[in-house]
Amino acid sequence: MTNRSVSRSIFLVVAMAVSLLVSSMGSLHAQTGVQKVKSIEVRGNKRIEESAIRGRLTLKVDDPYTGEAIRTQIRLIYEMGFFEDVRIETDPVVGGVAVVFVVREKPFITEIVFDGNENLGEDKLKEKITIRSQSFLDQQQAKESAERIRLAYQEDGYYNAEVIPIILTLEEDRKRLTFFIKEGERARIKTVTFDGMQVVKKKDVFKLIATREWVPLYGILLGRLPSIFTDAGILKREELGNDVERIKEVYLNKGYLNVQVGLPVVELTEDKKWFTVTFVIVEGDPYTVGEVGFRGNTIYEEAELKAGMKIKPGEIFQRAKIREEMTRLTELYGIRGYAFTDVSPSVAPDPQTKTAAITFHIKEGDLIRIRQIQITGNDKTRDNVIRRELRVNEQEVTDTVAMKRSYQRLTNLNYFETVELLPKQVEPDKVDLEVKVKEKPTGSFSIGGGYSTLDQFVAVADVTEGNLGGRGQVVRVRGQLGQRRSLGLLSFRDPYLYDSLTSVQGDLYRTITNYTTYHEDKSGASVSFGRWFSEYTSGNLSLVAETLELKDPTSVAPSFVLQQIGFQSTTGFRSSLSRDTRDYYLDPRTGIRSAVNLDLGTPALGGTNNFYKFMVDAIKYTPLFWDTRHSIRGRFGITEGLGGKAIPLTERFYVGGINTMRGFVFGRAGPVTSDGSLLGADQQIIINNDFIFPISAEAKLNGVLFFDYGKGHSDVAGVSTKFRSSAGVEARWISPFGPLRAAYGINLDPNPLERKGVFEFSVGSLF
Repeated sequence: MTNRSVSRSIFLVVAMAVSLLVSSMGSLHAQTGVQKVKSIEVRGNKRIEESAIRGRLTLKVDDPYTGEAIRTQIRLIYEMGFFEDVRIETDPVVGGVAVVFVVREKPFITEIVFDGNENLGEDKLKEKITIRSQSFLDQQQAKESAERIRLAYQEDGYYNAEVIPIILTLEEDRKRLTFFIKEGERARIKTVTFDGMQVVKKKDVFKLIATREWVPLYGILLGRLPSIFTDAGILKREELGNDVERIKEVYLNKGYLNVQVGLPVVELTEDKKWFTVTFVIVEGDPYTVGEVGFRGNTIYEEAELKAGMKIKPGEIFQRAKIREEMTRLTELYGIRGYAFTDVSPSVAPDPQTKTAAITFHIKEGDLIRIRQIQITGNDKTRDNVIRRELRVNEQEVTDTVAMKRSYQRLTNLNYFETVELLPKQVEPDKVDLEVKVKEKPTGSFSIGGGYSTLDQFVAVADVTEGNLGGRGQVVRVRGQLGQRRSLGLLSFRDPYLYDSLTSVQGDLYRTITNYTTYHEDKSGASVSFGRWFSEYTSGNLSLVAETLELKDPTSVAPSFVLQQIGFQSTTGFRSSLSRDTRDYYLDPRTGIRSAVNLDLGTPALGGTNNFYKFMVDAIKYTPLFWDTRHSIRGRFGITEGLGGKAIPLTERFYVGGINTMRGFVFGRAGPVTSDGSLLGADQQIIINNDFIFPISAEAKLNGVLFFDYGKGHSDVAGVSTKFRSSAGVEARWISPFGPLRAAYGINLDPNPLERKGVFEFSVGSLF
């Protein structure tokens, strides 16, 4: 081996040794040089406490400082949901590094505002959004809330609605979130199509369903009520399923038992302004009524059950009549005390004969008696006042008709906001009846002024208590000072004297009236006794004494008025016999009120006037569709002087005005002189036709379309007393201070110098 070769070998060995040494030192440095976290600090937080942030961190002092550990801490801070930026700052310190988490909080929302919402209220929109004020803004949450608002508008028919969330800085750390809303036009129903409908008219279906076509304002020229007065044309998706059943009901009442109606197809036009709704109908064939039978009846014979039945074999099948029959049968059993009788019908169609057999399955149950009657809710009204109106008694069998009548009588007291009769079964054959009432104020005090079409400007003070001491007694004190009439009244009434069927009433009164051509000053008193003869029939007899002074006649006063100028007096009787089957006195739906009145003034009791006055008055209410009703009222009266005496002016009939014939000034539908002075009539005949419809059931506000016809007749020579007619509209409101009426009537055949239209209102009584 040469020296050169030896030298090369030694160099290689040394190089390898140095390389191994360097590598070993580098590895040792990597192991001994791992940095540790020596401190942790949080900066930039304003509303979130540092302790809350530290509580989320898993990194601790003396933990190794690694990239993975730091990324984990940043993620944990973000997950708190309060920060829009998190970054790390480090400073080398002895033995490791100081770690600083620098955070930037999300904007803090102190206000949420809705701008542009005209058709949806803020309360409804606040229910839809998920973001709240006094919280940190989440951009995604703001976008989701905007979308929820848009969907709320879409549900209400606003398919073009746009919602944009915008953040406005109020102060450095306070923000306002505004949802700018562009509502657009509401989509309306342009066309409703009934595909396959042949035997039913479209207008008959529209009377029942909620899905109806939009009717523009000019639709009134076609005899249709414009949609600005109704909700027609508005799509109510929640009602579509119900409309399917309503359409079926129309067909089932025409005998089409196999009718099929599918869920409608709703299509929206490209401009998102109009809907087309299509109902697909398969009508099938009509059926007639076959055999009608009863099963399970033991209390009644089948002949008794059929006696009042309105379903006749051979007629067109009508499901509405089946429901009516179920009600009739339930009430029939209820009259005999079987309060829990269950009636269920079954219908068996025969496709061959196209007839349907109807069977009513009756589960009669037990004869139910009332164990005890419990009255609750009457803090003021005494129990006996309520009990005397009940038509059911303890230990008697239940009677559903009597229960219904008890409810009507309690409601007609007008002492209670609500009345409930709740039977609770305590034994198989016994119930406890809870009469649950919620009282309302029955006393009123009013003082103020106003304008009456009869009395003109008036000042009024009135104190009335309709349930004195909870005994059901009525006391009233009223004073009125007006341009045309002033009056004072003191009245007391006990409708059930000592809880008997006899009533007593006393009145003291005085009125001073300016009749233009003369003045009248009347003072009087009366004592009245009434008596119930049956559930609906009562009588009344009053002993009356009053003085009357006619004075200050003008030059145009009629001769028969001039003949009575001075003092006169009336003593005698006023009597009435009446029958009243109305369901609710203040706002009847059904029933008849009729009365016959006979008044007699006689000198035998000390007065100067001698006359009789006879009147017949009847009104009938007939329920119609949609809680509307028709009432027709007829009145006839005649008065005549006796023993050669003239008829007192106060006993004449003055036809015309809101309480007799609307559309005429007071008394002007009766006889008047050529110069326009009122004569008063000795006979009257009046017919009033009213179509009554609800405007707001909650507010107890009704509208009326009326037609009045009649006249007041007098035998005075040269005075025309032709029949008069009028028509118009009226509003009736059962207000907290009494019934209020406002009417505008048009005189359909005005005489010369007569007004063609008259507006009137009154407070205190209904027509």
